[in-house]
Order: sequence, then structure tokens, then C-alpha cells
Amino acid sequence: ASRACPVPSVVRGSFVVKFWTAPAMSATINHEGTDQPLPVEVRERPTAHTSIYKAGQLVYDGAAASDESAAAARAAASMEPGTSLNQMLAWGIANSSPEELERRAAAGATAPSQLDQEVLDMLLGQPAVASMRAALGKLDAEGIAAGAGATEAALAALEELEYYCEDVDLAVDFAKIGGLRAALLVLGAPPAAAEGGADDSTAASADGHLPEMRPPDAELAEAACGVVAAGAQNNPPFQQACIALRTHRALLALLVATGEAAAPVPLQRKALLALSAIARGSAEAAAAVLVQPAALPCFGRLAASGDAKLRRRALQFLLALLRDYALSAEALRPHVTPAALVAAATPPADAETAAAALHVAIALSGDAAFRRAFAGAGGGALTAAPDEEEVAALLQQLLPRLTSD
Repeated sequence: ASRACPVPSVVRGSFVVKFWTAPAMSATINHEGTDQPLPVEVRERPTAHTSIYKAGQLVYDGAAASDESAAAARAAASMEPGTSLNQMLAWGIANSSPEELERRAAAGATAPSQLDQEVLDMLLGQPAVASMRAALGKLDAEGIAAGAGATEAALAALEELEYYCEDVDLAVDFAKIGGLRAALLVLGAPPAAAEGGADDSTAASADGHLPEMRPPDAELAEAACGVVAAGAQNNPPFQQACIALRTHRALLALLVATGEAAAPVPLQRKALLALSAIARGSAEAAAAVLVQPAALPCFGRLAASGDAKLRRRALQFLLALLRDYALSAEALRPHVTPAALVAAATPPADAETAAAALHVAIALSGDAAFRRAFAGAGGGALTAAPDEEEVAALLQQLLPRLTSD
């Protein structure tokens, strides 16, 4: 019990005003005949150690978290990594040495292995990147050359990478972890050609010496083109990475080769698809492609190809370059013959090929010599099928120009 405090009073006129003073708080408490000191501060436990209940059911056990933290501390102290991620992290922090890490970095210590990188990606919450690293590990040139089993594994890995590269962000991650370099090696680029630098400029790409491509396996090279095409579509950072590593030059080299050195037609189709994806929508990438001396002659030859799919892709690529103002009609006109455009628009050509050919012809029809040559090749007799409305509309626009001279 506390002592009674005196009550001071003040006399004011005929009234006596008394003031009550609170007793001083004791710093001890009597418990079972013994004075015990009272706490002088509030100590709160970490919120992670607070149990959470919902509707009477335990949804988070704070006691278990407390036990896990204690176990992690004991594991770190006993030099045992533990079994959970928290315990391993605590052990790693407790047993790491910044000085040793600096010494190893200065001495040029061995870079982390493929497995180390995959584990690190998983710990950082990037399972897709870890999966891409694992897939890239199967694109070993020596293993591919060793046998069909390795080739089948590499083909499955490339199909998985193409799936991931359809996502814009994952495609950029693919380029960052060295995926483009691996794809170039699968395409048959020399190792030196696959080590382009980020300072590679359009002007530096203008030399006419394209790399000599020797794909170890045509089917794998075709799949690698599919990966590049998936990543480059409407993806400026990926397109820039392709230009920096001169991927466009490697793809163009596959298309330029003719005769016995020519790549198989399926590989040419995919190479053109990938090159088109790199150049479309990017003025810088389109300029880097078109500055190659062999580019326009190659595209003009492909526009007259006997393979329908290759011809269609070449015409659609040229049309995209014209529409993006990356290519002028004057620059293209010497490389595309009117006879090739007439043949591409003549039945039984499919509607997409015919429409692309007529669009290109309209773009080039500003020259009188071209109009005369187009009409002389039979362009004035072109007709459209009843269900080809776009082709019919383009012919209505083009044919009057042929008779205006």
C-alpha cells in the first residue's frame, strides 16, 4: 500500500480549495511477501513469431517460426547448413567471408557452373530462367555431334526455349544468359562470329564478308531460327541484342548461299522468318540488315523462289520494309523483276502471296519502265478469284496505271 499523500489547500475568500496529489508510482510490486521490480520497458517479439488465427483456426504458427529461427541460429553456430532455405541462408551469412570473396575475385576464381547458376535462379524466384539455363546446357556442340540421342535432347531443349521466348520479358532474359550465342553456334556460326560485342554498330556491319555458316544439324539449326524469331517479334531489346551479336549477318549468310552450299529449303524458310522478325518494327535493325550488300539481291531472288512459302515470306518481308519506310522503292526496284511479281500474283498462287506481290508492284509502279515491263510480263491480264476481295481491289488500283502510258 502506498502512503497517503498530504492534501494542500488554498483559502480563497470564504472558500477552501483543496488539491489532490496522485501518489508516486512504486517501482516494485510485493509478491508473496517479496518486493519484485516492475518492467521499465516494453519488449515486443518479431511479428513473424506471432500466431494468427482465423475463425478459431490456426493459419500461421508463430511458435514454429520462432523454433525455425532458433534452429537456424543453432545450425549456423554448429557449422551445419540445416534443411530449410532459411536455415541454409542463415548458415551462409554466418559462415561467409567478404575478404575471402574479394581475394577469390581478384585471383580470377572459376565462374559458377551451369548447375550453380540454375540453383541461384531457383533461390531468387526465377524458375523459368533456371529452366532456360538447363535447356541451354543441352546445346553442347560436341554432344550434338556425338549421336542421335544428344540431338533429340537438343531439339527438345530448343522447342522449350522457343516456348519461353514467346514471352517478351523471358526473351530478354534468354539473351542476357547467353542464349543468342548458343543459338548462333547451333546455326553453325564460327565461335568468333558468336562473340559480337555490344558496341557493334550498323556501320561496322556494312562489310560484305558474311560468316561462313556450317550448321552441325539442319533440323537443329531450323529450331534455333524458331527461337530467334519468337524472341525478336515486337521486342526492341531482343532485336538490339541480335544486332549487337550480328545474328542478322549469320541468318543472311544462310540465305545467300546457293548451289551445293545452299541451306535446305526448310532452314531457309525459318532463317528468313527470324531475319524478318529482327528487322520489322525497328529502324536500327532494318538499317543493319539492309546495309549488307548481299541483302537486297538475296531478297529479290527469294521473291522469285520456286518454293511457295519462301516466296510468300520474302514478298511479305519486302512489303513490311516498304511500309516502315526502311526501304525505298528506288532502292528495291533493281532487285525485284516485274516477271517475278506477275508470277507470284498469277493463279493458282494463294491469296496472301498474290496480295503481297501486288502491294509491292503498286509501290514500284511509279516508274514508267517498270509499268511497261510489268504489263509485258502479263500483268495486264491478271484476274482475281471471286472470293479474293483484297486481290481484286489491288488489281483495280494497279491495272489503270499500266494503261496510262
